Amino acid sequence: MKIRPLAILVSLLPFVLVFVASLYRPSDADLGWHLKYGEYAVKNLSLLRENTFSTEMPDFIWPNISWGIDVINYLIFSAGGFLALTIAGALVITTTFYFLSKAFRLTYFEKAMIFPLLLLLQHPLNQVSFRGSLLSLFFLSILLYLLFSHEEKPSKRIWLIVPLFLLWANTHGLFILGLGILLLWIIANAIKEGFTNGFAKQVIFKPIKQYVPLFLATIAVTLIHPFGFAIYEDALLHFNNPYLVNIAEYLPFDELSHLWWIHIAVASTVAIGMFLLYLHDGFAKHLSITFLTIPLLSLAYFVRRYAWPSYYLTIPFLKPVVNFFKPDRQKTTQVSAVFILLVALSIAIFIKQPFSQFSSMNWDTYCKQVVQCSPKAVEYLKEHKLNKNLLTFYDWGGYLIWQHPDLKPSIDGRMHLWQDKKGNNAFAQYYAYEQDEANIDESKYDTVLMARKKPLYKQLNRLVKEGKWTKVFEDKTAGVFVRKK
Repeated sequence: MKIRPLAILVSLLPFVLVFVASLYRPSDADLGWHLKYGEYAVKNLSLLRENTFSTEMPDFIWPNISWGIDVINYLIFSAGGFLALTIAGALVITTTFYFLSKAFRLTYFEKAMIFPLLLLLQHPLNQVSFRGSLLSLFFLSILLYLLFSHEEKPSKRIWLIVPLFLLWANTHGLFILGLGILLLWIIANAIKEGFTNGFAKQVIFKPIKQYVPLFLATIAVTLIHPFGFAIYEDALLHFNNPYLVNIAEYLPFDELSHLWWIHIAVASTVAIGMFLLYLHDGFAKHLSITFLTIPLLSLAYFVRRYAWPSYYLTIPFLKPVVNFFKPDRQKTTQVSAVFILLVALSIAIFIKQPFSQFSSMNWDTYCKQVVQCSPKAVEYLKEHKLNKNLLTFYDWGGYLIWQHPDLKPSIDGRMHLWQDKKGNNAFAQYYAYEQDEANIDESKYDTVLMARKKPLYKQLNRLVKEGKWTKVFEDKTAGVFVRKK
């Protein structure tokens, strides 16, 4: 059998597009503390539980349930710096698309039509590059592949879900979503059995009895974790927590914003796809994917972080919509699919120029362009030893932890849900100062490093005019203020 290089290249074209389009410079504001935790774990072969990286809540014991992503981040960064993280992020996304295409049995034409759309929908998440959320969506794609492959042709391979969750639970906290999807899939199959064979008790309970051992085994292996039951305690903290109202990913899309309209458009397209699917195959055949998609798509309307997994689940409902535009002739279909992919790839290559941006990325660029901090302001603090009673900007905590460990930030991205036994939450206290809801002059802080865009900066400027504080450093990004003694 002859190997045809052109045919192989054409077959790989959808995934080449995904890889190129998914190349982003790392822009996670929490990258620094992830690396620091990973470094500690690798060098000490143990997990750091105490808060040693910031000055607020120094005695707080933190169950770092996503410790695995910290180790992975550190190992990748140690091997190749920012470029390695960029490539790792693109590879994870590409592999996610591969398993999704297998899970939902996408044809070449469907890949050509749906992949570019998904890349646009997932851009707000993917642009951060390698992080725990991407790995969770990768694990989700494997879960969907195992579930829907089993639905089509039952196999003992479905028990691979158990080791999958062992790895997932030790990597990222979004494994909770995976457990919810697995439970909904089991319930949906019980209802589907009822539609198919009648709603007798023994019929409905047949799939439940079949899959309950799998579900219980899955929950059991998630507890094989350094923090045990604390992983579920941490998950419960995210329900109706008042501190989450200040964290963007836990908020809904701003009404009438472009992301809000995109979500409405996706929901409308899914409704059309559902109508076409049910019209062609009936409701029962697609009951399980409906059970998974609708709740998550609805939840994403209230909490934006659920939008990204929900968009992947919409693929089966996008299929009949894109196939409506498929040419009648097979050859025309193939040529049009290749043409669409080549155009999309050309656009992606153009957008990613210059590719040298990925290899030249460094911490100075990260500070100035990604988290928009000021290296000179940090150096000023260190040079003048202004590290006592210091308040720092929340988004710069991760950068300071990794790049300037001798200058501890007051707060960083780990701490938004931390609450001690007295009910104190460092983030809530910090946020009140940042938003000019509390008087910094009445605080314990004597030095402030703050972004110029924040309301606190204006308050400090007023205090300078009143002769209570002194502005000792300022550039276009940040300022350093010192209390007058």
